[in-house]
Amino acid sequence: MKSRDSSLSIIWAKYVSLAAPSIFLLGAIYCEELFLKLYCFRSLTVEGVVFTFLFTLPVALMLGLLCGSVSPKQGRLLLPACTALVSLWIGTQLVYFHMFKAFLSIFSLTKMAMVARSFGETAVGNVLASWFPITVMAAPTVLAWVFRAAIIPDGHDAGRSLRLRWAVMAAAIQLTAMGLVLLCGGGVLSLRYIYYRAATPELEVQNFGVCTQTQLEVCRLLFGIKPDSPDVSEEPAPDMAPPDLEPSRPDAGIVRPAPEPIPGYHTLPIDFDTIIENEEDDGLKSAHLWFSQRAPTPENLWTGYFEGKNLVWIVAEGFSTLAMDPERTPALWKLSHQGFVFDNFYTPLWGLSTSDGEYVTTTGLIPKSGVWSYSLSSKNYMPFALGNQFRKEGYSTFAFHNYLYNYYDRDKSHPNMGYDYYALGQGLELESGNSFPPSDLEMMEKIVPMFINEDKFSVYCLTVSGHLTYTLDTNAISLRHWDKVADLPYSEETRCYLACQLELELAMEHLLDQLEKAGKLDDTVIVLSADHYPYGLTDEQYSELLGHEVDPVFEIFQNTLILWSGDMEGTAVHVDKYCSSLDVMPTLSNLFGLDYDSRLVIGSDILSTADELVIFANYSFISKDGYYNSITDQFTRWDGAESDLEEVARMVAEVQNRVAYSATILDTDYYRLIWKQSGLAGAPD
Repeated sequence: MKSRDSSLSIIWAKYVSLAAPSIFLLGAIYCEELFLKLYCFRSLTVEGVVFTFLFTLPVALMLGLLCGSVSPKQGRLLLPACTALVSLWIGTQLVYFHMFKAFLSIFSLTKMAMVARSFGETAVGNVLASWFPITVMAAPTVLAWVFRAAIIPDGHDAGRSLRLRWAVMAAAIQLTAMGLVLLCGGGVLSLRYIYYRAATPELEVQNFGVCTQTQLEVCRLLFGIKPDSPDVSEEPAPDMAPPDLEPSRPDAGIVRPAPEPIPGYHTLPIDFDTIIENEEDDGLKSAHLWFSQRAPTPENLWTGYFEGKNLVWIVAEGFSTLAMDPERTPALWKLSHQGFVFDNFYTPLWGLSTSDGEYVTTTGLIPKSGVWSYSLSSKNYMPFALGNQFRKEGYSTFAFHNYLYNYYDRDKSHPNMGYDYYALGQGLELESGNSFPPSDLEMMEKIVPMFINEDKFSVYCLTVSGHLTYTLDTNAISLRHWDKVADLPYSEETRCYLACQLELELAMEHLLDQLEKAGKLDDTVIVLSADHYPYGLTDEQYSELLGHEVDPVFEIFQNTLILWSGDMEGTAVHVDKYCSSLDVMPTLSNLFGLDYDSRLVIGSDILSTADELVIFANYSFISKDGYYNSITDQFTRWDGAESDLEEVARMVAEVQNRVAYSATILDTDYYRLIWKQSGLAGAPD
């Protein structure tokens, strides 16, 4: 009897050596995952609770195996170390999302030294302000250290056989969880779709947890984003063929003439038939087919309307419609209420905030999740970039930024877009550069003389005065203009935001004044939009400006696009289409009469008859028929009628395709490839 009891004790001790640390880690990680959901999203869903537990279990089992398969002394060191590492990652994501309304990517970690040098103080301030969630995240590590001896007692080695079974069990649970996700195919944007096809970090964290989102991101980095396109077939899908055009396929033995641009449409002579026929890579063949089947954007009454004019194009940091006032910001108010007035314009927030906001606006492409898309594009051929386009037309092209020249690798990306690039540390010196944020007005005063006397110029500016944080202690520009907003009935942070945007107002006043003095105001087009909404304000603070509780899914991203020329003063052309920053570049290309192929740009000319589609980072979208909320998986029609689920599913697939093939353009240097295979001039080797 004693022998039997002794055997059971040994077996139990072996299992405890793996089970105890696994159970502790499961409880610690799972509680932290749930806390993050509540803190960031303020809600929990049944699916999120269940699948986060299922996907946390194999992680805990493997970490428990790591801690329990070594000597007790080593295990007692590994347990708090593993707990601390996971808690640090989840806690970092929590604070990062609280600051930037997006989750930190693995790729961005490789650039953290650059970010820390620039915004280290801001990050420290936010960490200190987030003392409560940080304390919650630190608690499991403290518990792991205090109770390490109880969790990993002196005992028997688990043995190789048990360790192998433990690893197999972890793998089996992981596969089971993935299998259960496969069964969850209900709705339009199902859990199956989110896990296996989409690239939506926010929805992945909500439904599966931070640990699983990290795993999915690694898979995307290694294998790319899978499109939702039709299979490559002998005939293009009829409903995707260009209107009034007959798609053709290559026939053996027939010599076809070289392709020509399609009259009345924004296309280039690209022989997709031959390219598809000769392509051996299935992924690229699918991309060729998808692009070839897209309906090209037709020309319209506004095509070439600004041809020959100069351009000053501004992406303004944290700019919002709500920052404008006819008394405090008369220049911005005038520009936004004259010229082209876009009544339903949005600036969606992407994963890398400012850099991704720039990328979307200036390229007409959707940034790839988890990477620095603008930085990676610096190695690619970018023929549709307006700097390159205008330079071909004999313009002098400049890009300016009143912050560090190499931040987000802009010293590589912006010259590649066809600009002579100037920023702090590279040809632009500002007295305000020693404080933060630097002055937009001082930048404008310094740069205008650099281009104002050019015969033809195309200028791109990225401002910084509107940058967070919005407090008097941390924002030098807010402090400078505090007296203009001190009496407004808002919180200090909200008033600080309005104050720092007054520097942009002064910069625009100076620009208009100098253009008028040089006699070039009527011949210059001014374009201004935000990189993103001011996420440095909380939803509650943003609601102060609105006068009601903001809708965080759609309304918070509604913004202003300024598109104005001096010869349009006193007139307003209202455009009520739903549009976004993704559409700015093709709209300008059309207005300036530039050559581009609308099939190869994800956004579309707002002034054309192209279908309207506003895409958000979490796959929510707005169309002419209604709006789709990916969080609730609900499509609401404007007319209140019942939704056609098949049509909604088709639209979600279209969104997925645009996301996936934007990534293809970035990953494969697609424009260079197409240019070479089509024999188009301009693509360098």
